[in-house]
Amino acid sequence: MASSDWRKAMRSSYIRTRGLSSRAVARDEERSAQRRRPGRLVASTAALSAVSLLAASGIAAAAHPAGASRHSSSKSGVAKLVFWDWSPGMSRAVALFNKTHPKIQVTLSAVGAGNAEYVKLADAIKAGTGAPDIAEVEYDELPSFEITHSVLDLSKYGANAYKKDFVPWVWSDVTSGGQVWGMPDDSGPLALLYNSSIFAKDKITPPSTWAQFATDAAIIHKDNPKSYITNFSAGDLQWVLSLMAQDNAYPFKYTGGSNVTINFTGPAQTAFANYWQPLISKGLVNDTSDVSLTSFTDMDNGTDAAWLSSGWGPSYMSADVKKTMGMWRTSYLPQWKAGGQVGANWGGSSFPVIASTKYPAQAATFSEWMSSTLNSWNIQVSAPTLNFPSFRPELDSPTFVNQTIPLTGPQKL
Repeated sequence: MASSDWRKAMRSSYIRTRGLSSRAVARDEERSAQRRRPGRLVASTAALSAVSLLAASGIAAAAHPAGASRHSSSKSGVAKLVFWDWSPGMSRAVALFNKTHPKIQVTLSAVGAGNAEYVKLADAIKAGTGAPDIAEVEYDELPSFEITHSVLDLSKYGANAYKKDFVPWVWSDVTSGGQVWGMPDDSGPLALLYNSSIFAKDKITPPSTWAQFATDAAIIHKDNPKSYITNFSAGDLQWVLSLMAQDNAYPFKYTGGSNVTINFTGPAQTAFANYWQPLISKGLVNDTSDVSLTSFTDMDNGTDAAWLSSGWGPSYMSADVKKTMGMWRTSYLPQWKAGGQVGANWGGSSFPVIASTKYPAQAATFSEWMSSTLNSWNIQVSAPTLNFPSFRPELDSPTFVNQTIPLTGPQKL
């Protein structure tokens, strides 16, 4: 299959996204830069883990005394809010909001990425003091705060008016019935990011099927026994679950109430394992961890020829790539059936309003502006943030469609 632009490849993942995987990516010990967050597992499995973080901390409904949030209002009537977010470059969007909303002023604070933030947020909610007004919360973690009544229903502040502006499955990740527990922000559709120089040298094209992917893996490793088509990060469960979902092998099934089925040994799951295990056993894929200095170095020095990456991948990879800057291209995620258009997702966060805020309407205004305006999104899709939008107007915006970045040279995002 011929090389296609990154935006088109990623948008194809929205066509039939079979499963939404997630994890909070901790900061790699080898690299101080913050990593991005992958999105939702499924609401049911996330709800199962809710007790571990929040309920175990003793958080329950009505546990938020008045004035618990770190905000104030000046005599001039300005609502001062605190926003916790770890994405690089988001201060630019906050600054624009403050400039255009003089009666609502937001202070951005990065208290940690993923779990580091969630622990502090849970502790602040439990203590009844120190919680922000709005926070970045991954889709998989949002139910944890929802079931403990720690976030507000934004439908009371007009959030449902934006439903049509978002990709349907993303909207479903932040809602239950008509209630909206956080405005959706970015997402992480999967695609193939590959080194065009290595592919050209080995006379291979981006694989359109997983069968071709396995064949290409053997070609690359035979040409250079120290090179691999990609890494298989077996310890990164959510990345693995994303790939399983695309193969219709997602192991979790929720049928309502407390009915959750976990199946890693069914026919579909076994078929998935039987595809990858030979590649691993024959040494045709690297075994390094994902989203780390090691993996990015391997990609930069030619050890790994490609990366099964999320839409946010280039944002983090770019910081560590030196030798191969501009050589990378993107293509569709390989398909299990020729001609298929089945995608998968690894990423995404929302902006819930914390229940203890003294200014719910103003906080909701900020959350909605951040996720639902082109003014915000034109900033978010630019470097260094490079968020992949779930907001339809931005998906079709020339700002996004025509964007290029140094990593992928002239190829449009």
